Amino acid sequence: MSRSVVDDSPLADGAALSGDRLRRTLSLVTWAWVSGSIWLTATSGAPLTLFAQGLGASKFEFGLLAAMPFMASLLSLPASLLIDRTGQRRRIFLWALFCQRLMWLPIAGLPLWMVSPWGYGPGATGPAMGLFLMLTLSMHAGQAIGGPAWVSWMADVVPDRLRGKYFARRRQWGILSAIPTALLVGWLLDRLHPNASDPAFRTMAWCAGIFMVAAVFGVVDIATFIFVPDVPVAPRNDRPLLQGLMRPLRDRQYLWFAGFVATLVFAVSFMGQFVTLYLIERLGVTNTQTQLMLIVAPSLAQLAVLGVWGVAADRMGKKPVLVLAALGLVPVGVAWCFMGDGSFWLGYVLSALGAALWAGVDVSNMNMVLEMSASKSVDDPDQEAGGSAYVAVNSIIINIAGCLGGLSSGLIAQALRDWHWTPVAGWKTLSFYEVLFALSAFMRLLAVVVFLPRIHETRAKPTVHVLRFMTTNIYNNVFNALMQPVRRVRRMGERR
Repeated sequence: MSRSVVDDSPLADGAALSGDRLRRTLSLVTWAWVSGSIWLTATSGAPLTLFAQGLGASKFEFGLLAAMPFMASLLSLPASLLIDRTGQRRRIFLWALFCQRLMWLPIAGLPLWMVSPWGYGPGATGPAMGLFLMLTLSMHAGQAIGGPAWVSWMADVVPDRLRGKYFARRRQWGILSAIPTALLVGWLLDRLHPNASDPAFRTMAWCAGIFMVAAVFGVVDIATFIFVPDVPVAPRNDRPLLQGLMRPLRDRQYLWFAGFVATLVFAVSFMGQFVTLYLIERLGVTNTQTQLMLIVAPSLAQLAVLGVWGVAADRMGKKPVLVLAALGLVPVGVAWCFMGDGSFWLGYVLSALGAALWAGVDVSNMNMVLEMSASKSVDDPDQEAGGSAYVAVNSIIINIAGCLGGLSSGLIAQALRDWHWTPVAGWKTLSFYEVLFALSAFMRLLAVVVFLPRIHETRAKPTVHVLRFMTTNIYNNVFNALMQPVRRVRRMGERR
């Protein structure tokens, strides 16, 4: 590829991307995620749950599976130290994420081989499940090592003035590839009926095939970053080893922010794999319906609001966006307790609404971490900012919370697996699922009430202004979308 199309040469020390080179780089980073979104969609949702079910996963092991990404995040700490010592953010990201995506090949193949007639047979589900968990943890370790490098790198690639809008737009493009992927995966799992003699093995085989194809798209995602120019950062060899990591822990505002995100992640991880399991095991929802409910509906909702959240975070401030989005997540968590056999529609509404609100949390969280982790301060370019240390410490704090949330939900589900209660005659019978949903809602409320009031942002507008901005923009977007066909017909009539 010619340098006139893509210039991936390193920048001069202290320089910044600008002009055509910046636009080409941002386009590359966006198109990378179009492929990466296919990988993420195909390796989550129904296929992962069905694969674990085929291996005989217990309720606790489902909770452990949900906790895996958070457990692996402890590697963010040594990864951050390595980044600061070497300054090789780009190289560390590429090596770690290539390994992560390629790990899906043994994840798909080895446990399947162990329980196959050519391996140890169906009696090996226990060891195969243990191997599956170990390989999954190793896969998440790649993300934990490469994640801080990517965030710190992108903080110096994407200008501060358009981060919210850009990353929201990038996610929207990813959603466009995620929706058909989710539908295709659900259709395959429903239409390719398992053999009655060994239904679990054949279902696992199709899930494994999906994982392997997804790995190819995941590798394409990371390979695209080979053409993204490096932004050099000087190695920090003169700084004591733990001094950089102590800086976030002495930042009181950061600690309040980390406490909020950690509590919210703890609450959301309570749902984790159990929402998918609830739909498949308790309500008997088909794989296509599961994909529609948990991936397609949320993707469409995020597609509609991500751009507005991004602009709101840039113009109105990150804190009011967090208040509005996190507060809205509380009733969404409670409402899952009311879903039953005759109210599948509620699952679509809650999934879409929860994803739309979480997008606001995600956009603001991303902007805050990027601001903290840039190599130079936003307010004073001559002052050194937090660098990858903020990314690593933030990742460790919230992921410990997520790990504890996943393990706690697994323990509660295992302990209450036989518990049932009908509070009112004729109403639905409650189980451990409803207990997890209610606890999740309570923890979400705790995050909003305890931590958000203590986070200060100088340039932030009042929350009511953000609400007005959001409703006005969403109304205008929906109105323009509905009126577009009318305008087109009118223009065709005028031409005639």
